[in-house]
Amino acid sequence: MLAAKIIFTGSLLFTTLANPASHEAPAKFSESEKSDMLTLVNRLRAKGCHCGTRYMPPVGPVRWNTKLETAAAGHAQDMSTNDFFSHTSSDGSGIGKRADRAGYRWRAVGENIAEGYGGFPRTMLAWKDSPGHCRNLMNAGYNEMGVSKVGDLWVQDFGASYDRYDK
Repeated sequence: MLAAKIIFTGSLLFTTLANPASHEAPAKFSESEKSDMLTLVNRLRAKGCHCGTRYMPPVGPVRWNTKLETAAAGHAQDMSTNDFFSHTSSDGSGIGKRADRAGYRWRAVGENIAEGYGGFPRTMLAWKDSPGHCRNLMNAGYNEMGVSKVGDLWVQDFGASYDRYDK
């Protein structure tokens, strides 16, 4: 039987299912899959929504960033390999340090993680229904994202870069 739990850490909220992650390599998303993920996120951002009781007005779109994808992949792999689920890596680092290591020169970064929801559309619905995740999705300060998946672990990293044309 799978047990769900919700944990709040600072301004980051995440949900996990008590089910061990696989030890697979990060998924390699096609350009079409990346486009589909961006479409789902950007539709929500364009409409605005309620994140819990707080209304978040429409904001501009995000674009794909491969350095954020690399940071997300490293964290997803770490969680899978070391059988844990947290915004803090096994070496104690957070999203800022992971983005630094991926070469992302950030002004702002944020992260959503999830496990046990299957594909990206269901994972997006879970994040939208979680006030902390939803606020990350709707944060006007972010204009880029990268996503990775290992097994049924999803990591979605958001950012705004000092590099105007960072990809």
